[in-house]
Amino acid sequence: MSSRLALLPIGLFVLWCVVCQQWYVCHIKQVCGDKVIVEPHPTPTADTRPIVFSWSAPDPEIRPTWQAYRDSILAKLIDGKLLEIVGLYFKDETVPNGYANMGLARAAKVKERLMEEMPSINPEKIVVTSKLVNEPPDARTSKFLAADFNIKDKPKEDTVEIIEVDNTITILFPYAKSVKEPNPQVDEYLDKLAQRLKQTDETVAITGHTDDSGTVPFNQELGMARAKHVQDILISKGIKKDRLTIDSKGELEPVADNNTEEGSRLNRRVVLVLNKKDLS
Repeated sequence: MSSRLALLPIGLFVLWCVVCQQWYVCHIKQVCGDKVIVEPHPTPTADTRPIVFSWSAPDPEIRPTWQAYRDSILAKLIDGKLLEIVGLYFKDETVPNGYANMGLARAAKVKERLMEEMPSINPEKIVVTSKLVNEPPDARTSKFLAADFNIKDKPKEDTVEIIEVDNTITILFPYAKSVKEPNPQVDEYLDKLAQRLKQTDETVAITGHTDDSGTVPFNQELGMARAKHVQDILISKGIKKDRLTIDSKGELEPVADNNTEEGSRLNRRVVLVLNKKDLS
């Protein structure tokens, strides 16, 4: 009996060796006798993006899901609403002839596609705009999304509007106006901005822009008048002039298509950029 017990560890060791060999052959080398074990590869995820773009190319690539996506957007385009097509672009992309940037070219191409497919839509209900965004790592070699679609309320005529994104403030002006219209919201915002500046060492770069109505020299002067007016307001609220710089781009840097009323409105603007003091 004792001799059998002495052989037990040997038997277990042999069994362990057989199991290990089987594991190595079948699962590591993937060969079990005449059978090769092939691990299944995961099924690639289908690309369901409805519309994509290539680097420095304004024309969209339309995918099979586009029609359903398009119809879901247009179903929301009821009376009193506008469809905004935002063309995204990256800093180093080529600027197409006739456009201020690649984003506007992309948005315009998408609008053209929509009007071809749905000619009954009033083109005045579609406004094209642009937005500079950070470049993804694979943008120059892969397809990417570069168009956003927003349904927005149609603004009242001759209204002033403030848009704030991070440290950039945009004030939209009525047609041909260089001064701020009486508007409690704007007054309150500029007062709040002045209070913030009194508590920080930030400087403000103020740039005036226009639509393309009028001559280039006239629009350059109008843009400067808009920027200076905002500067004067902040100075009147106690901000030192040496913290405020002004410039005008006139009609040269539109963010929207001037061929629509809403696009022109978005181009009539003053942009304020808040910068931290350079300590270098």
